[in-house]
Amino acid sequence: MRALELSNEDSLDLFADLLEPAAEIISDKAVTKEFRKGKRLSAVKTAIKNHKKAVIEVLALLDGEDPESYHIDVLTLPVKAIELLNDPAVQRVFTSLAQMTKENASGPVTDNTPDGEA
Repeated sequence: MRALELSNEDSLDLFADLLEPAAEIISDKAVTKEFRKGKRLSAVKTAIKNHKKAVIEVLALLDGEDPESYHIDVLTLPVKAIELLNDPAVQRVFTSLAQMTKENASGPVTDNTPDGEA
């Protein structure tokens, strides 16, 4: 995963790009519920089914590729999912973001920003 090799400004840029698709996935109550119960595979399944574009965007960005031209198939997706699920840093980030989303959001991200801008 190319993202783990970045530092400083590149990391900041990547994090900024990941915020919107990650927030979309994490704000899904069904995804966070499964993740908190320790049912990671179920959480991933729900995320994929409910947020296809956001999942592809996250995977592409973490691999350092353009989300518009990113290609994933049924054989490489499980490898990427397992890689992400087993990465302690990724787990901490998603757990922290899920907690922030639960504590601070009363609805979708656009409901908590001026003029509905995310």
